[in-house]
Amino acid sequence: MPISYTIERSAGVILEVWEGEVTAADLRRHWQVYLADPDVLALRQTLVDLRRADIRFSGVELSDLVSSVAVPILKGRDWRTAIVVERPVQFGVSRQYQVFARCYSSDAIFYDYDDALRWLVRQA
Repeated sequence: MPISYTIERSAGVILEVWEGEVTAADLRRHWQVYLADPDVLALRQTLVDLRRADIRFSGVELSDLVSSVAVPILKGRDWRTAIVVERPVQFGVSRQYQVFARCYSSDAIFYDYDDALRWLVRQA
């Protein structure tokens, strides 16, 4: 699977890494597993590292995934995400996510991993 995650209990964050080609189907499968994890739902603070990802889905597909998968599962819970990018397309997709997920998520986009982690930990 091109998306993996680990839980850093000491920092109180979830570290998510995207690698290689990531399609809408990949993201759907990931969210279905990820959002069923009670530890993930307890923390709801994620650092998403997109730097090694080749994103292969459209804004329309992302919007559909947010509304059909994330919103129904979260049932009003809030979330916080620090997103680390390297390329313009990753920034663009991250910005789209910020807009689509604004009903449940407070997000920030970074080019530096350590800055992203510091921001996320400070938010706790």
